[in-house]
Amino acid sequence: MKHLPTVALLALLTSSLPAQDPGGQQVSSTLSGGQSTSLEDSFPPAAPASQGVSAGALARLSELITGFVEADEIVGAELLIIKNRRTVMHEVFGHNDRIRGRLLEKNTIFSIRSMTKPLAGAAAQLLIDEGALELTDPVAKHLEAFDNDKSRSVTVEHLLTHRSGLPMQSAGPLWSDYSSYSSIQQVADYWGTYGPQLFTPGERYQYADANVDTLGAVIGAVAGVPAEVLIERRLLAALGMRDTIPLLRDGDPRVERVACKHAGGRGRWRQYWCWGGAPYFSFPMFAQGFYSTPADYARFLAMVMDGGVVDGERLLSEAAIGRMLTPASTTTMPTGFAGLRSSYGQLMHLYDEEGEVVAFGHSGSDGTYAWAWPARDLMVLYFTQSRGSTTMSRMEAVIDSLIARPVPEDG
Repeated sequence: MKHLPTVALLALLTSSLPAQDPGGQQVSSTLSGGQSTSLEDSFPPAAPASQGVSAGALARLSELITGFVEADEIVGAELLIIKNRRTVMHEVFGHNDRIRGRLLEKNTIFSIRSMTKPLAGAAAQLLIDEGALELTDPVAKHLEAFDNDKSRSVTVEHLLTHRSGLPMQSAGPLWSDYSSYSSIQQVADYWGTYGPQLFTPGERYQYADANVDTLGAVIGAVAGVPAEVLIERRLLAALGMRDTIPLLRDGDPRVERVACKHAGGRGRWRQYWCWGGAPYFSFPMFAQGFYSTPADYARFLAMVMDGGVVDGERLLSEAAIGRMLTPASTTTMPTGFAGLRSSYGQLMHLYDEEGEVVAFGHSGSDGTYAWAWPARDLMVLYFTQSRGSTTMSRMEAVIDSLIARPVPEDG
């Protein structure tokens, strides 16, 4: 994997303090199957100063998010900051369930929406590494519904890079009659016969859930098991991501920790879903259907930062990580990081500076965000369940403004 350079952006959190031995309190979460694990298993707690992090900068981030809650910009949030694989900040803010007055707790399980996409992309990379799938494969090789004049030229690479020509929103009956669909294969079949496409496949970039839901069907066809089974067995298990859930099911003890979903904005938040025995999606959706915690998702980001290696064992090839982190397209997604351009690789959002990728991550439309800076071994995960908020770009802008002035060192 190409070494990613350090940028001034990270000065917000990093001072000149030397790294020392970690110390702090344990933060635990309950897993499926009744077992208990702790955040410190993967990311032991440490005093910020011991990892060269300014406690004052962390306090300003905490104040910022507290302000979001008080101003009704979000309903609640969980913030996790990991430096040198040490947890230097883990806080919660606001409510999980406003109707019942239930406050948000650490290790809540959030609907991560589009942050599902990189997980599906990693599963596809596993199959590419093994030679079972190729970037140049026509989707029609694996899904009969794409074997027509409209869709025959769409390839696996087009799906991974959002360059297939499929639209973000359907003009047809897919979402208006969603209850009539019972599998991701049926969704992919819909997209295979959809037309006309927005442009010739490969011609340009258009972010679209259709690409990744179709990719989920391709993964299932190639692997011989549903894509969610492959992801659980080959990816989530290897990473210890026991709180990442492709489909909520009654009887799973983890569902009691799933956050309620809110949508709207300042002064008009409404709770549009809360666990009551039935999932929001009735089958796994690979563009937007998974649930996870900040700590679990950090395990995935760490694997990518480590070039595909987990606990000394290779999970993805260096070539696979390179594919994920190489810009395929520039995007129009706004960013508050001055001097950084937003781009997109193979199902990974990238930030690059003069052609050099310096950070990666993804966001989800229900209000979940994650950023990783490999050169500084830094991860910031900010999960809300506040669909329609604008705090992602505001967080980035405030971070960028804070580094424009000196940050005093703290002991």
